[in-house]
Amino acid sequence: MALLAAPTFIYPLNHPPQVTSSFGTYRIGHHHAGLDLTTDGSEAVEVRAAAAGEIFRVRRNDAGYGRAIYVRHPDGRQTVYAHLSAFGPRLAAEIKAREAREKQFFLAFNLKPMAVTQGEVLGYVGTSGTDLVHLHFEVRVDGQPVNPLTNGLVIPDTQAPQIRTILAVPRTPDAHVDQAHDEKAFEVPADGRLAKPIQVGGDVVLYVEAPDHIDGSARDLTAYQLDLLIDGAVWHTTRYDQVSYADERLPELDFHLEREARKTGRFNALFSWGQRMGVHPKPGKSLAKLAKGSHPAVIRVRDAAGNQSEARFTLEVGPAVPPCVPTALKAGKRKDIAPPADRLWRGRLLVVPVPGLCGDTPQVEVHVNGKAAKGWRVSRLGGQPALALQVPAEEDALVEVAVANGGAADRFRIQSHAMKAGAAFEEGEARIEVGGKDALFFPYPTEITKETNPGGPGLEVVGPLVRMSNRFVPALGAARLGLLRPGGVGHVGVYIHDNGRWWYIGGKDEPRYTFGGSVHTADAALMRDLAGPVIGEPEVTPHPAGPRLIIPVKDEGAGVSTVDVTLDGKAIYTERQKPFDRVVWLPLSPVKPGPHRLTIKARDRSGRETTVERSVTWP
Repeated sequence: MALLAAPTFIYPLNHPPQVTSSFGTYRIGHHHAGLDLTTDGSEAVEVRAAAAGEIFRVRRNDAGYGRAIYVRHPDGRQTVYAHLSAFGPRLAAEIKAREAREKQFFLAFNLKPMAVTQGEVLGYVGTSGTDLVHLHFEVRVDGQPVNPLTNGLVIPDTQAPQIRTILAVPRTPDAHVDQAHDEKAFEVPADGRLAKPIQVGGDVVLYVEAPDHIDGSARDLTAYQLDLLIDGAVWHTTRYDQVSYADERLPELDFHLEREARKTGRFNALFSWGQRMGVHPKPGKSLAKLAKGSHPAVIRVRDAAGNQSEARFTLEVGPAVPPCVPTALKAGKRKDIAPPADRLWRGRLLVVPVPGLCGDTPQVEVHVNGKAAKGWRVSRLGGQPALALQVPAEEDALVEVAVANGGAADRFRIQSHAMKAGAAFEEGEARIEVGGKDALFFPYPTEITKETNPGGPGLEVVGPLVRMSNRFVPALGAARLGLLRPGGVGHVGVYIHDNGRWWYIGGKDEPRYTFGGSVHTADAALMRDLAGPVIGEPEVTPHPAGPRLIIPVKDEGAGVSTVDVTLDGKAIYTERQKPFDRVVWLPLSPVKPGPHRLTIKARDRSGRETTVERSVTWP
C-alpha cells in the first residue's frame, strides 16, 4: 500500500479542530479506523469535503457509521464522513429522487458519481450510529484505512505524549515482578526517569499508558508510535500508520483488555502474543528472553506531528525468591475446606493466596487430575503467601492442594474446564459451547462458580449469578453460554453483569437451557424482563436540514429491539439512537404543517411489545 503524505486536506468541519479519538485506538473487536472530531455537542455544524472529488456511495443506518458519505479523490484516496445527522441539500435531493423513482427506501447504495469541490457542504455532524455528537473522518488508500494525520490532514499539535505508567505482568509460575505475581504499576515521574529498577524474572510482559493530546482537546488519545528499547536495541514497535479490516478482533491483543473494560487507563502492549498485526512492524516478546542482570530500557512514544517523550528505567532480571520453601506433605488425614477467595486466573496461570502457608513447618501437596503437579511455586499475591501453578488448557483439570503447618492438613479443590475449539461442557446451572477453530486465539482454562444474583432494574431474578474466571483473555469469536431454565417462565434471557450493569446477550430457548453468545467468559445470570418498552412524548425540533421528529423509547430490561412508526397511517423510516433512548425521523420531503397522527410500536429483545397512539404538530 502506498501511503501518501501530501497535506492536501482541509479540516472537514466548520468548527475549530478538536480531536476526541485518534487513529488505531481500541474499539471492541477492531482498531479505530479514523479520527473522531467533535463540535462541543452542536449538530448544526457543517461537514465539508476535505478535498475535491466525487461522492460515490452513501449509507443510512442506525448502527455502525450511521449516515455516511464516501468520496473518491483524483489521487486515488478516499475519504469517509460518518455519524451525520443529515445530508446536505444537494445530496438529499438526489437520494429523494432515486427513492421516488425506484419506489423503495435505501440503507446503503452506490451513487452515480456526484462531483464535489473542496469545502463543499456534505451534511451536518451528528450522532447516527453512535453515542456522542461527532464526525468520524476516515482516509483510505487501496480500500484500507490509513492515518489521516500522516496522509493529508494537518491539525496543529504542539504537545508531546505523556508517559504516565508502566505496567509489568508475570504470566507463569516461576515469573515475578518485585517478587510477587501481582500485576504492578510503576508511575513515571515528570523527568521520565524511574529512580528504582523494576525487578523481574521469567515470563513477564510490559504495557504502557502513554496518552497523546492534540491542541484544542483535553481528551486522552492513542499515540502514533510506541517503541520499547532494551540494551540499546529496539525490542518492540507499535505504529498506527494503517489498519486492516481483516484484523478483526486482533486489536484485543494490542491493549490491556481488563483496564479497557474497567476504564482504568488505556495501556498498549509492548509485546506480541505471536499473531502478527500490521501495526507491529517489530513484534516484541516477553522478558524471559533477557539474561540475568541489569538491562537499561527506554520507552519512546511520539505523535504524528513528531512530538516525542521518553521513559528511562532499569530492568533487574533475577530469579524469584519464595517467601518460604515447604516440604512434601506426609501421609495423614486431610480436612476438606473451601478454596481460598481472591484467587487469580491469568491465562493458564492460577495463583491462590493461602493464609498461613508460610508457617513454622510448612508442608504442601499439589495434584492435577490425580497426579503430582510439576513446576508449582510458592509466591506472593496481594501481600500474602500464595501457590502458583500452570493449569492445563486442552483438558478439564481438577486441582487439589493440601497444606499443613504442624497439624492436620487442609485440602481444597478447584475444578477448571478447557476453553478450546469445539469444547462443550456443563457445570451446575451453566453449559458452555465453544465455536470451531476460529473462536479462540489459544485455549485457556476457566473455573465456574455460583453466587447470589444481585438483580437489576427492570429485571426479575430467575437464577443465580454464574461466575467464569479468565474474563479478559483475548478471543476471536463468540461462544454459546446456556443457563438452566426453570419451567413456566417467559421473557427470559441471558445477561452478563459487568461494572454494575446488566447486558442482554441472547434468549434462545432450547430443551433445558436458554442460550446467549459472548466473546469472553463472564459473570452471567438468567433474568426475566418485567415490562415492555416505555414510549415518551414525541416532539419536533429544529435542525439546519429542516424539522425532525424525536420520539423517546426506553427499555430497562433486555433493551429495545425494533421501533415501527406510522405518520397518518403511512410507515416512515426512523433512525434508532440507542445511547440516547430515542428514535429520530428527518424527512427528505416537506411535511404538511399542522397536526398529525402517530402510531408507535416498540418491541424489546425479550419479545414484549408496547404500542401507543400519539399526535404531533408539524411547524
